Amino acid sequence: MADKAIQLHQVENRLFRLATDLLATVRDTAGFAATMSAYTDLAEQLAGHKTVACKAGCFHCCVLNVSVLLPEAVAIAGWLSLHCSGAGCDAQLQRLQSHALRVRWMEDSERIHRQTLCPFVDAQGSCSVYPVRPLVCRAVTSLDKADCLTALDPNQSEDGHGVPMDTTRRMVMDAAFCALARAMNQQPMMSRSIELSNGVTAFLTDPGLVAALISGANLPDSLWD
Repeated sequence: MADKAIQLHQVENRLFRLATDLLATVRDTAGFAATMSAYTDLAEQLAGHKTVACKAGCFHCCVLNVSVLLPEAVAIAGWLSLHCSGAGCDAQLQRLQSHALRVRWMEDSERIHRQTLCPFVDAQGSCSVYPVRPLVCRAVTSLDKADCLTALDPNQSEDGHGVPMDTTRRMVMDAAFCALARAMNQQPMMSRSIELSNGVTAFLTDPGLVAALISGANLPDSLWD
């Protein structure tokens, strides 16, 4: 157990050093996108690629709440701006705004019961922002589809049904989240997390927030109200 803790500490420190170096170079949205791309590449490398039951079109866990750090929200907003246009962008923004209002104060249990899907799940049941998906999403896996379906069944009366997962991946992605927050504090840069759809909406509708984040200014409290 001690050896595992030491290894995880080393993993987090390695991620922290990379995040610190990358964030120091950020000047705009493209910089955040490049930072998160390189950062998640290292996190994925450290997490490994254990075979899991999750496949494209499997969206059962996409009813859970997802919190992101602000650079993640900026990177996703930037990716959307590059990959959609016109009416498609407007429709996506409306979905995000509607979702942010709907899930405000919702616990996971209520989202599961109501089957409140992430607004990035497309018509095929796949993640439409998969290349830039959040660290929290990268952490969640299932080694058994049946257990996953049971745990996330809105009609399931049994509480606490477990889902076997890739625990190494979970620990590495959790460490990556913590290391990124630590590196942001060192910049200094606001390290407060935010609900996924709310954060992405904020940076899509007010690009000036990117400059504020880079400068070390606190973003408006209204974003979390």
